[in-house]
Amino acid sequence: MLTRIVALIGLLISWTLSGLTQTKPAAPDYGLPKGALLIEAQSLSASGHADRSLILWILHPEKHPTEYAPDDIYTCPDYTRGSYYSGQIRVSLFDTATRKLINTRELQGVDGELDIPYKIRKGHYYRVEGVVKAGVETKPHILWLKDYNGDGKALEFALFDAQACMGLATTLIGYSEAQDKVIQYSVHLKIVGDENRTRDDLNWVDYLFSKKPLRPGYWKYEIDYRGRGGSLDQYEIQYNPKTESFTGKLIIKPGD
Repeated sequence: MLTRIVALIGLLISWTLSGLTQTKPAAPDYGLPKGALLIEAQSLSASGHADRSLILWILHPEKHPTEYAPDDIYTCPDYTRGSYYSGQIRVSLFDTATRKLINTRELQGVDGELDIPYKIRKGHYYRVEGVVKAGVETKPHILWLKDYNGDGKALEFALFDAQACMGLATTLIGYSEAQDKVIQYSVHLKIVGDENRTRDDLNWVDYLFSKKPLRPGYWKYEIDYRGRGGSLDQYEIQYNPKTESFTGKLIIKPGD
C-alpha cells in the first residue's frame, strides 16, 4: 500500500512539473541578426498600442565592466555609462501581432560612438528601480517611457552622454503614432552669438532632456561654461507637433 502511495505522489509531482514546463512562456523572438544582443524591450500597451513594442539592441557588443568598490567615487563619464556596452546600437519598433520589425534606427553619439550602461549606480541620469545599496551598480531601465514632448502620451525615452564633468549630451527617441515608426527627434536651433554658425539641426543637445520643462513641450534654461573659459549658453526650445521635431534658439554669450 505504501509503495502505491509513494508511486502516486511521484506521478503527481511529475505531472505538476511537466505542466509548469509546458506553460512557461517562451522568450520572445525579435528576429534580430546574428551577433545581436537584446538590451531591453518595452511594450507600448500602456499608451494604447498593445501590438507595439520598442526594443533596444546592440550588434557585436563589447562589454566594459567597471572595477569600482561601492565606496569609490564615480568619474564624471560614469554617471551616464557605469558598466557599459559599446558597439552598433539600434532601437526598433516591433509588431507583436505579426512578430515583425517595423523599422530600426541606428543610434550614434555626438562623436559617433555611444555607450549604453548595462549596470549603473542609482541616483544619476538613468532610472534604476527598487531599493539598491549605495554605490552598487545594477541594471537600469533605459526604455523608461515618459511624455517628453508634451502631447500627453508617454511614448519617448531619453539617452544621456556625459563625456566630461561639464556638458551633458541628451537625445530623445520615441514612437511616432503618425508614422507608426520609432524616430529620433531632431532639434532645429537658431544660434546667436557664434560667428561660425547661424543654425544647426541636431540630434543631441546639451542638458535638454535632463531639464524639467517650464510647461509641456517648452524649455528655457542656461548653462554657464564661463568658469572654464567658455560661454554662457541660453536655450529656449519647444516642440512642434506638426513636424515632430523641436525648434528653438541658442544665445551664446562669451565669457570675460
